[in-house]
Amino acid sequence: MRILLVDDEESVRESMAEALTELGHQPETCPSGEAALELCGRSYYPLIITDLRMRGMSGIDLLKVIKSNSRTDRCDIVILTGHGDMDTAIEALRAGAYDYLKKPINARELAALVERAAEHQMLLNENQELTERFNNKLEEATREVREDFSRIKEAFLSSAGLDGIVCESESMRKITENALIYHNDPTIPVMIEGETGTGKEIIARLIHYGDKGSDGEFVDINCSAISSELFESELFGYSPGAFTGGQKEGKKGKLELADNGTLFLDEIGEMPLELQPKLLRVLQDRSFFRVGGLKKQKFTARVICATNRNLDVMVEAGSFRRDLYHRLDLGHIRIPPLRERPDDIEALAKHFLQAASGRRKKNIAFISPEVMDALLKYEWPGNVRELENAIERAVLIAEGERLELKDLDFIYKTKSTPAKSDSQIIALEDFELPENNFDLENMTNSIILKALEKFDGNKSEAAKYLGISRHALRRKLEKLD
Repeated sequence: MRILLVDDEESVRESMAEALTELGHQPETCPSGEAALELCGRSYYPLIITDLRMRGMSGIDLLKVIKSNSRTDRCDIVILTGHGDMDTAIEALRAGAYDYLKKPINARELAALVERAAEHQMLLNENQELTERFNNKLEEATREVREDFSRIKEAFLSSAGLDGIVCESESMRKITENALIYHNDPTIPVMIEGETGTGKEIIARLIHYGDKGSDGEFVDINCSAISSELFESELFGYSPGAFTGGQKEGKKGKLELADNGTLFLDEIGEMPLELQPKLLRVLQDRSFFRVGGLKKQKFTARVICATNRNLDVMVEAGSFRRDLYHRLDLGHIRIPPLRERPDDIEALAKHFLQAASGRRKKNIAFISPEVMDALLKYEWPGNVRELENAIERAVLIAEGERLELKDLDFIYKTKSTPAKSDSQIIALEDFELPENNFDLENMTNSIILKALEKFDGNKSEAAKYLGISRHALRRKLEKLD
């Protein structure tokens, strides 16, 4: 081990150097603290043995300077003291000295101390090596995670039509800006309004993740997909033994699972009316009880809602609570249907083409002008989701390197057939009642069945079309059975 000996008495320096050389070390000597600092500036010495009292810089001063320098602070420093310097030796230990030796120096004590210092230096080196390896591994893992997250985020924004390539319309750019603003304040509930297929959940996820990601979970619940009997336990969870058939250990609800994240209430207009005051209380108190529970749970998530229904009309009709509506509508985003933002259609179509071609392992990179013209003229009642499905279907059947009109004939054929207007179906001003009797119930049932047929059995869409709640539609269907 390299050792620096500092003492203004030459005889002391030389005798220590001779003893340490015999022990297999590489000692170097210098006569003053100033000279020692100059040598330390050029080389690293794991161990420095210095006299306490020297002309010029003292051993204490040398110790403090070395320990204050990041290049030399790992050095072990041993102070040589006389019989009357014990108080100063203790001060040196407090200032960071490794140990001290009393003069006159005992060779065995010197050998034992140097051996301990060598072991200490070996442990320091091993610790530094392990720390560096750990930091390198941590940095590598962190870099990989960041790269993975960056890829996920780019794919997510791209598939959502929210990045700079896909969002061409001013309305969608404004929506993404507002979503990022809402992301920065998780205390603000946000209501997202838009037709089916416009991407309400995508915007909700953008509010949750922002442009830098989120540590919390994104927990969603489709209010139209859960029966009213199960809705409360699904939302609030339940305690052990709350009801027959439940899990013995109880179950966490969506409110609890969304801890410090986001609770996304999709199709909020379908929430049972009797549960709406309970949700309002959660938003007001930021706490709740599990079903059958006695312990209050904290609610720490942001709330985002989405609806394809007109909640203002529902409020006036008494099918949605006014106080809950205003509580949820602090932040508001309306996503326009695709037919109102044609600027996005071409960019979305190209993006979906690239994604579908990759999935299908096809080399289709272009869309013919005739196809693009058909896409721009079509009304897209299913919005972005319908456009994505149309491109996927076209890629599946396409044979060339670009989409041709024959690959999307279902689009322009639909467009060329004019849809019937409401006035063509039922003209209320010309409507006449029969002379004898009118079977209203039978007519109502027929209308309901026609609506279900129109929307391929989708109860939510049929209820929206008929202007009633999904639960009201379910009750009418139960009567039909």
